[in-house]
Amino acid sequence: MPNKQVIYQKTQKGTEAVANRHSGLAPRLRSLLIMVDGKRTYAELTTMAAALGDPQRLSELEAEGLVAPAVAEERTMPAALEPAGGPQPSATAAPQRAANLAQAQRFSSHLLEHLLGPMAEPLCIKIEGARDLADFVAVIKRAREIVREIKGAAEAERFVAQIEAQMPAG
Repeated sequence: MPNKQVIYQKTQKGTEAVANRHSGLAPRLRSLLIMVDGKRTYAELTTMAAALGDPQRLSELEAEGLVAPAVAEERTMPAALEPAGGPQPSATAAPQRAANLAQAQRFSSHLLEHLLGPMAEPLCIKIEGARDLADFVAVIKRAREIVREIKGAAEAERFVAQIEAQMPAG
């Protein structure tokens, strides 16, 4: 079983396949290839692949030489929020500061998945696909509304407070 913390990146062949819309890749496979950004782990990408209908898609991209493992990344997320579960973080625990927007996106995605389970997948994909802070904030506002509908106003405000604590300074 592959190490779930290994980061994947596009190879030169993968970059060319994305640039060439007529590369012959199936649409869902191309979508997953686009999501490979050199920042997401095997676990994150296979979760996204499952949302696209087939968790084995990442292996297919790797077999075709379109993606390859990069170096493992140090996680800044509290262990309690990892997708595997664990106890919910206490409201008094000060979360570590995210170093950049990408880390805030991953943190937010994992937090939302922790709160809502599998129904969070479409929003998680949008969160991680946000290209800038404005897109990210728009998706988080939508996520807050969904958390409010499902878990209540207090949980929605805790969700937003935890994300704000992870936002890059400045």
